[in-house]
Amino acid sequence: MNRTSPLVHVVDDDAAVREALALLISTVGLRVVTWAHPEEFLAGFDAESVGAVVLDLRMPGLSGLTVIER
Repeated sequence: MNRTSPLVHVVDDDAAVREALALLISTVGLRVVTWAHPEEFLAGFDAESVGAVVLDLRMPGLSGLTVIER
């Protein structure tokens, strides 16, 4: 995996969805980090990094829309 390729963050409380999306995204050469909890994602996310976020809208605790607002 190219360490300079964009980093895609997958945030979803469903492990099967996280794993499937991570596998799919990695097949095109992108780096993927998965997060089970939106709070952990917000604490570990580097806003200066190049990449994208794939975010579940319905999660326990913080919703995906709240994560976007923060």
